[in-house]
Amino acid sequence: MKTKIVLLIAVLGLLSISAINLVNDIVAKLGMDAKYAHYSIIGNFVGRFDSGPMKNGVGQNSFKVPYAKLLPSIISGDKTGAAKELCAYIKTYINSEEFIASYNELREDAMPLTNSNGVGLTSLKKDLIVINSNIENYPNDKAYVAEQKKLRDETQAGINGIMEESKKPFPNKELWEQSFPANPEVLVKRRLQEYLALVGTVDFGAKLTEPDNYKIRKFVNPVYEKKSPQWKACYRAGKEVNDVFTGFVKEWLNGEIVATVKTKMSVNSPVASKEEKNTAATPTTAVAENSSIEDNSTTTAPQDNLGSVEGIKAKKSLIGKIKDKAKAVIKD
Repeated sequence: MKTKIVLLIAVLGLLSISAINLVNDIVAKLGMDAKYAHYSIIGNFVGRFDSGPMKNGVGQNSFKVPYAKLLPSIISGDKTGAAKELCAYIKTYINSEEFIASYNELREDAMPLTNSNGVGLTSLKKDLIVINSNIENYPNDKAYVAEQKKLRDETQAGINGIMEESKKPFPNKELWEQSFPANPEVLVKRRLQEYLALVGTVDFGAKLTEPDNYKIRKFVNPVYEKKSPQWKACYRAGKEVNDVFTGFVKEWLNGEIVATVKTKMSVNSPVASKEEKNTAATPTTAVAENSSIEDNSTTTAPQDNLGSVEGIKAKKSLIGKIKDKAKAVIKD
């Protein structure tokens, strides 16, 4: 059953690749919210699911297949039709305003530069937002505001310093620019071409062993067992589905890779509407692909960075102020 569940959603990680209602519908059928679907697609495109400045390429080339509960009709029904829907969804997202914004944020976050305390640009910017909020919320608390303004100036200086350093040569700059090209079309085209090169090497008739005590099946051919997670994702999807992907990718490459005029993703799907109503997104689980054909290891949905030590102190300070003022009200 698990192999069947992975069958159709493998493309989300693999391609780390109509109407808006159509593309939203397939995400709802997969039991995923739009935010997590986008996270999975862009994470596989850039090959990175961690955050913060890159360090010698650590964390690059990561690959995950989102684990979602498919409708029975999709599992045993029109697989090629579902594959076409997935392709349409991925291309629509890649050509959206949301993708460009997320990509630029990830690119900036991965820039391998930090301030003197080892804090990256994204964390410093988040800290600055908290600090400015602290100053705005307590304008009459002169001592506290003075403290926060000093922290604000230090944080801004760190941001300015990193921005200046980014204009010059710095360690791992070439790796960063290659992994996160300024024009995302370069990366998208590269991934599509890599898929075509890879799928041509997959033996869809490869035999698997019987499940072991842990219900894991492996390739009979030991050479296949050492293949990459992406190769195995192609195998799992099957020739029928990959034929759809291959035709779609070739057509994509022959046209505009990333549209000049961007679309805006709809939030009218049932899943997206549910997400809007909840203050916290429902946790979604993903399967991290390893050597075996079955893998039970999981990873949780992304969490926001907590920021630097200075930012955390500012947050705690704000909470403390709120508590103090609440106590004062009670006493009065």
